[in-house]
Amino acid sequence: MDNRTETLLELYYANELSETDAVELRHLLDNDPEAAAEWKWQQQIATATRQMKLEAPAAAPKQPLRILIWSSLAAAAALAAWAVATIFMPQQPTVQEAIASSFEHYPNRMSFKALDPTAAAEVPADVIRAFQLYDDPAQYRAAAEALGTIASKYPDHPEYGFYHGVALLGTQNYLAAADALQKTTLSDGPYRVPALYFLGLAQSGAGRYPEARQSFESYLKDKDGIPYRKKAGEMLKVLAEK
Repeated sequence: MDNRTETLLELYYANELSETDAVELRHLLDNDPEAAAEWKWQQQIATATRQMKLEAPAAAPKQPLRILIWSSLAAAAALAAWAVATIFMPQQPTVQEAIASSFEHYPNRMSFKALDPTAAAEVPADVIRAFQLYDDPAQYRAAAEALGTIASKYPDHPEYGFYHGVALLGTQNYLAAADALQKTTLSDGPYRVPALYFLGLAQSGAGRYPEARQSFESYLKDKDGIPYRKKAGEMLKVLAEK
């Protein structure tokens, strides 16, 4: 081992390892077999020492000073090992953080997307305007209002309700989003399966965790539940103990 590795190990056993030092030590342990072997040996010593303490009789004879000092060092090493493990252990995101990383703008797949009101006489102007608002994520609030209006006005178009739910989800209005998306999951057509995924996000945000898990599981079981498969799986991990 080089001097830097020895220094890092000494800091480790002295419980004086900073976060920066911990990162450097982890890198050395991953890339330097000699340092990794020394680390493993020291951990074995610490484990054996702890086991000896557990098995010692209540009236054990007084230990020599040398052994007592070594036991103290081993205990400090174990504490430092726990601290390093805590630094390197990935932290589970909160539900809200998971929702934020899992939500994304669903593309506008309306056939009239590229048409303006004057070029699409067969499409109501309020429908085109609602989707123009939806195309700008910064306008989710206005889009949610406009899409809610056309979803109620044209109930034979479940896709309007789907986009309404996504826009509501974008404004973090989880309860209303869940209600809108639930209706789409009960319909037929290409929006039923993606609605399950976004419904799971809305239910998660609303604290309806058992229902959210069921929605994500239904999405993953469906043959068309592909685009958000990884994100649905990650959300299930976050919700596992909720």
